[in-house]
Amino acid sequence: MEMAWKDPRTASQDDSIWLDLPEDEFRQHLVILQRKTGPVPMDPQVFSLKDWNSNSPYINSSHTLPLDVEQRLADDFAFLAAVEEGGQSVAAVCIEEHIQSPGMTLRFAAMDISRNEAVGTGLRAICEILPAASAFEGSLSEHVNSLFEHIIRLHFRRLLARLRSSRWEKPEYLSKSHKKPLWRDFENLVHRAEHAYARKEKMTRRLVESRLEELATVYENFEASEDELASLMHLVDASFAISSTEEIKDFAQRLQNNTKHTHQVASAIKSLRQIQKIGSYRRIFLFQHVVLEYLNPYQGVPTTIGYHQWATTCHVHAEVQLAVHYDLNEECRPRCIGTSKWLCYLCYHFIDEHGLFFPSKTHGRIFDQWTVPDLIEFSGALVTKYRHILKEIDSLVLRQSEKEPQILQPGRFARCLAVLN
Repeated sequence: MEMAWKDPRTASQDDSIWLDLPEDEFRQHLVILQRKTGPVPMDPQVFSLKDWNSNSPYINSSHTLPLDVEQRLADDFAFLAAVEEGGQSVAAVCIEEHIQSPGMTLRFAAMDISRNEAVGTGLRAICEILPAASAFEGSLSEHVNSLFEHIIRLHFRRLLARLRSSRWEKPEYLSKSHKKPLWRDFENLVHRAEHAYARKEKMTRRLVESRLEELATVYENFEASEDELASLMHLVDASFAISSTEEIKDFAQRLQNNTKHTHQVASAIKSLRQIQKIGSYRRIFLFQHVVLEYLNPYQGVPTTIGYHQWATTCHVHAEVQLAVHYDLNEECRPRCIGTSKWLCYLCYHFIDEHGLFFPSKTHGRIFDQWTVPDLIEFSGALVTKYRHILKEIDSLVLRQSEKEPQILQPGRFARCLAVLN
């Protein structure tokens, strides 16, 4: 689909959200923080829906979806929309519930959709199957399997990349990387299990080890399979089944709680997260009357200030696009923003200060090429609100810079790597 790119700078100088805090000054402060902390000024975190819901000023009784279901559904569709690799593939989704009829609108902010007609076509095909599939409860119904096959076909190349498969044709920017296939990381996972359990937990440890070894065999066999699609569907099924077990969830939590974040532990956490992400393609939600809507992306904003020399363009991240959209269109405002990747440092603080959306999780990494639209359509109240949010983020950045004498924190960077990609 052809989507027009919007101008992110249409406000006059006097009405700009950057009037009190010049954007160049804001970006200089971001660069200073990166020089002190490296690329990860904040530890990865997952936040509590219960805590946010009890403090949120925005409670709308018209919502019928439980808050956790809204977040999970939005995350899943964002995950489905992120087909390609790299930063351009980050997607964000909001769920608008239809008050008068049983259905919903999925509103997407994603660069892939604006650049790749196949993504929009694939999402539409999935949603055309949903009404028929919703009549069946069995996960092996013909309609659900058809939906599952659509999803795997749409994400075939992305799955090969997650597997680091020998069948994967690397993009040019990764042509010189030599990471081993994901299934070879299972040896480290099994070895980590030896250190994660006490002697009296021997049976649990052996169960974890056997499940990981079973899955490693599925992954390895895929590389030699003749029917790629069927084998990949089986691999995703097995990943979902095993990563959903209580013992594997507990093992993942033990690794996260490990106070000794060595490279091996960080690698094991990252491997488990990749398995969970691969399995997520099997988790399917079924609803009737699903409408797809897409936000037009914003053009890049040139800049001469950046931590990296190549960082010459600022971008409006997908999460910020959605927040701005609902500030301009308050009807059917959702409570959650689903994301294909965890929130970056600045998106997290923006959403947190904004207050009307649940900030679910952050990987803590900072991207100084981040910005907010500055539009003529903003009301005076909204301009005031955004000025306040940006000032609060800037104050937080300055406070953190003042108390961060360390130039780089390797442990924090390792923990960030465990949740990225």
